[in-house]
Amino acid sequence: MTEEAEATTLAGRVETHGRPYPHLLEKAILLATIAAAIAAGQWMWANIDASPALLWAASLCGLPLAATMTAEALGRIVQRVHVGRN
Repeated sequence: MTEEAEATTLAGRVETHGRPYPHLLEKAILLATIAAAIAAGQWMWANIDASPALLWAASLCGLPLAATMTAEALGRIVQRVHVGRN
C-alpha cells in the first residue's frame, strides 16, 4: 500500500489500541438482570393480589423492559468507567 491508499476508518477517525473492553462483565450484568426479572415475576405471581391481566401485562411487557433498561444503564456505567481509566 502506498501512503495515499492507507487504510482508515469509515469516519476518518484515528484509533488507538488500549486495554480490552470488558464484554464479559456486560454479559454477566445482562444475565443478572434477566435472572432478577424472572425472580421478580415469580414473586409477583405468588405474592401480589392483582388481576391476572395486570400480572400478564407486567410479566410480558414490564419486566423485560425493566431488565433491558437496567442492563443498558449498567452497561453504560461500565463503558464510562472503562473509558475514564484510559
